[in-house]
Amino acid sequence: MSVVVMITLPGVREDRLLEVNRSHEAAMKRIIEDAQAKGAVHHAFSVTEDGACVVIDEWSSREAFDEFFAAQQEIPEIMRESGATGSPAITSYRLLETSDRF
Repeated sequence: MSVVVMITLPGVREDRLLEVNRSHEAAMKRIIEDAQAKGAVHHAFSVTEDGACVVIDEWSSREAFDEFFAAQQEIPEIMRESGATGSPAITSYRLLETSDRF
């Protein structure tokens, strides 16, 4: 059963995130490949009404995400360059298989 993982990135704002994302294209591709190989199904950045950046992922399990995130060496530097002022807040939600899911 897959999970949605939401990661709030303290201090990261949209303009800086987009700039760092563009300037680290090769690293982002490596991270994507690593994530997909370890169980990532979907990945997207989103912005809250007050401008904070949030990652919304779908993973095969929370354990798969935790293993990936703990071992990932490029993400911490990209987060710092994006303006992160602290550790990310990570929550996960188990997806339910219902007849109206699409």
